[in-house]
Amino acid sequence: MPDAVKLRKKRRAKRLAISPREQRLHALSAARHFVGSSLLIRFSRVALYIANNGELDPSPIVTRIQALGKKTYLPVLQSPPKQALGFCEYRKNDTLKPNRFGIPEPDTVKHRQLPAWALDLILMPLVAFDSNGNRLGMGGGFYDRTLSYLHQRSYWQRPSLIGLAHACQEVAKIKPNSWDIPLDGIITESGLFKFHGRGR
Repeated sequence: MPDAVKLRKKRRAKRLAISPREQRLHALSAARHFVGSSLLIRFSRVALYIANNGELDPSPIVTRIQALGKKTYLPVLQSPPKQALGFCEYRKNDTLKPNRFGIPEPDTVKHRQLPAWALDLILMPLVAFDSNGNRLGMGGGFYDRTLSYLHQRSYWQRPSLIGLAHACQEVAKIKPNSWDIPLDGIITESGLFKFHGRGR
């Protein structure tokens, strides 16, 4: 079994072992760290995700962002054969529909899609991360393909990329692939930690 597959399996198990009460507490702590940073002030267009399979829940962060009148976005799967993401605005009480993986997303008929470079910040889900800002996702490569332009043009800086995770998802080292995009920071229930990704 490849190392990445084994690592995914172990960290997903750790994530799923977190009790519902701990999940809520971690989500609230992460939201406090987000609000206490400069991220809430600096950025107006923020993409997040709907928590699934034990992921750290960003909904308390969504509430804070929307309360300030800033815009929140959710990823939407682009039509096959594209294996990448667009982003649609998400407002409180918007109706979501399941995509082909069963994950809720905005109705792309009703909402215009934005490309990643039009956003200020993406708060990204992950399975594991290390202290160098390397991220291990679910293995589908959707975020990597969506953000591949950041490799092609060194002067591209938007959007900033911050991972959201439980602290137990940290590992000693992740060997990055050539197509991986490093994170600029990570938020867990323990705090906000910034990396030196993408020349920052």
